[in-house]
Amino acid sequence: MRFIGFRFKRPFTVVSVLYCGKLPQNSNKEGPVKAKILLLIVIALGLVSILAGESKTRDADSSAKVERGKYLVENIGMCGDCHTAHNEKGEPIKEQWLKGTELPFKATVPMPWADKSVNIAGLPGWEHDAAVKFFMTGIAYNGLPARPPMPQYRYNRQDAEAIVAYLKSLAPAK
Repeated sequence: MRFIGFRFKRPFTVVSVLYCGKLPQNSNKEGPVKAKILLLIVIALGLVSILAGESKTRDADSSAKVERGKYLVENIGMCGDCHTAHNEKGEPIKEQWLKGTELPFKATVPMPWADKSVNIAGLPGWEHDAAVKFFMTGIAYNGLPARPPMPQYRYNRQDAEAIVAYLKSLAPAK
């Protein structure tokens, strides 16, 4: 009796495939062909299950990253305070979420100041790496910091990636 087996390990997926059977002797010409076909089927099934597990893991990782980014945008960076229009009661207008607006306050001393906030829903005009760099260093793709009142955030790479994933997820469907 011979054993043919393999094992794949991934962070969230463990797949084992083992064929325990008697391989036919070379005296029968059909035997080796059948064994090869069986082996190919076993390998194919193993690969399909691995790929399915990886895509589920990738989707779960992506979903967790977007959720983390949403938390950081809404609760830590408080981006909606400046990048979302508000109604007369001061409540954010949900249809205008992170789409930029006139800022309701001005600088009290002369200084460079942004009168409007930009649309950050979907991060239009931003490449992924430049956006991550911006949230890590406070320096935009043009080599300059954002004008006040935009703070120069110093997020770590993991958090910056999560913020970019969330903001990119808000892009309008094309």
